[in-house]
Amino acid sequence: MAKPDRAMVEVGRRGLAAWLAAGAPGPFMVPRGRDCCAEIDAIFWPTRASRLMMLWRYLMVSLGDLAPSCALKTFCYRRAGTRIGADVCISPGVILDPLFPQMIELREGSCLGMGARLIAHEYTAASFRIGLIRIGPGAVVGAFSTVRSAVTVGERATVGFNSYVNRDVAPLDVVGGVPARSVRSEVEAAGPGAGCGPSSPGPQGEVR
Repeated sequence: MAKPDRAMVEVGRRGLAAWLAAGAPGPFMVPRGRDCCAEIDAIFWPTRASRLMMLWRYLMVSLGDLAPSCALKTFCYRRAGTRIGADVCISPGVILDPLFPQMIELREGSCLGMGARLIAHEYTAASFRIGLIRIGPGAVVGAFSTVRSAVTVGERATVGFNSYVNRDVAPLDVVGGVPARSVRSEVEAAGPGAGCGPSSPGPQGEVR
């Protein structure tokens, strides 16, 4: 097994510290080296205390995933470091990033539908990426949708079910699809009660 690139690890640690000090704007990315997993571990969890904290957060998120009620889920996720406002609804089957739950913020009155996934980190063939996920006040992330790292869903915005959100969603917007795009004008044209998912009923009850 290749050893971590010490120079890359040191550069990554300095970059991470500067990014966090600036308020974590946008995504933070680390090029993949010889042993990407060992290098990421060395950058993000360099000490025994940081590794124990990572384990604690993982356990709390796992307990939250298993909890049957929204109140219990909120209790566990908050102790994992997730910032959760008042009156937030977290449905069964929701997945919060178990390694970086502290990178997720759920503002007051927001709602995560069943099976929604908020993934604050990811690997590509070239790099590792991490970023804050912010779900705004009153916003809804529909069932089985995925929100990517470094994405903000604006106040009272709606993400249709089975969507992939890879960019910010404006306040009050309605988005859906893979990748998600604005469908607000289409929903408004369809009239009250129209959905934004791919199987919402049409005017005569047909599926479209």
